[in-house]
Amino acid sequence: MNKVKNQTFDTIVLGAGMGGLAAAALWGKQGSKVAVLESHYNGGGCASFFKRREGIYDVGATTLSGLKAHRPVSRVFNELNIELKTYQCDPGIVVKGSNLTFHFYANIDKLSQELKDVFNLDCYETLKDWKEIESILWELLDLIDNFPFLSFKGLLKLLKSKILKLILRPSLFLKSFYDFLPSQMQNSPQFIKVLDEVLMISTQQTSKNCPAFMGLLGLFYPFDTHAINGGMMGLIRALEDKIKQYRGELFYRSECMEIVKVNNQYCLKTNENMFYCKNLISNISPENLNKIYQNRNIQQNKGSIWGAMTAYFSIKTQKPITNLYCQVHDEQGSLFFSFSHPNDLMRSGEWQQVTVSSHIEASKFKNRDAQYLEEKNRFKDRVLAQFKNFFNSHGIIEIKFSCVGTPLTFKSYTHRPSGEVGGLRHYSIFQLLRLMPKKLRGENLYFVGDYGFPGQGIVSVFQSALNSVKGASVQKL
Repeated sequence: MNKVKNQTFDTIVLGAGMGGLAAAALWGKQGSKVAVLESHYNGGGCASFFKRREGIYDVGATTLSGLKAHRPVSRVFNELNIELKTYQCDPGIVVKGSNLTFHFYANIDKLSQELKDVFNLDCYETLKDWKEIESILWELLDLIDNFPFLSFKGLLKLLKSKILKLILRPSLFLKSFYDFLPSQMQNSPQFIKVLDEVLMISTQQTSKNCPAFMGLLGLFYPFDTHAINGGMMGLIRALEDKIKQYRGELFYRSECMEIVKVNNQYCLKTNENMFYCKNLISNISPENLNKIYQNRNIQQNKGSIWGAMTAYFSIKTQKPITNLYCQVHDEQGSLFFSFSHPNDLMRSGEWQQVTVSSHIEASKFKNRDAQYLEEKNRFKDRVLAQFKNFFNSHGIIEIKFSCVGTPLTFKSYTHRPSGEVGGLRHYSIFQLLRLMPKKLRGENLYFVGDYGFPGQGIVSVFQSALNSVKGASVQKL
């Protein structure tokens, strides 16, 4: 029998999702000796990767956003001095349907012209106004470091900011995005369908359910879309290297079984070791934390969270696909196609990898029975049919199909309840109060990830990681 090894760190991060990896690197830079405990063999969580003979697939149809100056991803990269080759995508997303093709250009002038050409919407001044509001919203989100709660110091920062411009427009926070839209947009069913499907990617909601201010942030998501050299693997490896550079350690295949707090110190038991620390950062769901943290009952009214159906395959084409993010509308909803960059030799060589994702109720899948297999096969057939339908002009030479993922797949690898992915669905500004705080009162227990910050994707979990380290004193054992 192997002898249990005791190890001591200043800070331990539970879960190597993108928020956990970013937090570990940021805390490490501040001088904290950090360990990351992860049950899976890879980091990245819902935005991880896996390898096959034909190349490396991103687990989710994940884009990199927030690289503009002073946005979350840009700040993390600057803080950690991460140099990563990325490819900006313009258009950020291409929407394809039976009767239309719409380009979400990353430029106000081009986007307004596209809206006029496709939907006969004359809205340049509206977009210009909204873009200014979006910039102010990002600035304010950075000032509220314990989102959604305000400290006195945070309140003073807000009062010195541009918040007055938003206070004078209360409809931003009291109306749905649909009700906030100009009437010409509301009266264009085709535009609303395109808008709703894009908002589902960025906010988890459609325009009639999404608060207006979140809708604005989600609408401009394609303005700042990048692909990463090496895909998600490239970003994960960069964060892991920074953690190690700051004396941190990564323990993969190390599932935490129990947490006990003794004398202001956390003791964590894994399948092989005992770990001790002064600071604990949770990048796992509140439910999973409750299962292992003795005498703790941390509550969060999450409501229902989306699951995802995913498909993975590689292609050879006569002309490489250069619009890397495409949303295909069909009778069942939409499919989000994410293509590896043709110049990304780290991932593919002669093949282009394709990850396809679609929202689905996570609770729909309970057992791996015959019906489950039928559902997977139907999704595979749907994905391949739509790919051949909308991308045939590139000259398809060969398709090598890999597999289909379901909420049960995500549950197995991430341990998230029911295999849920993405953040909480927010129907009003008041529901933001459901989010986990940056720090639990009376403890050195911090929360990062999409359970503690609105929206979804790398941009939001990186902001939660930045928030976790703000004003935190490095407690050492």
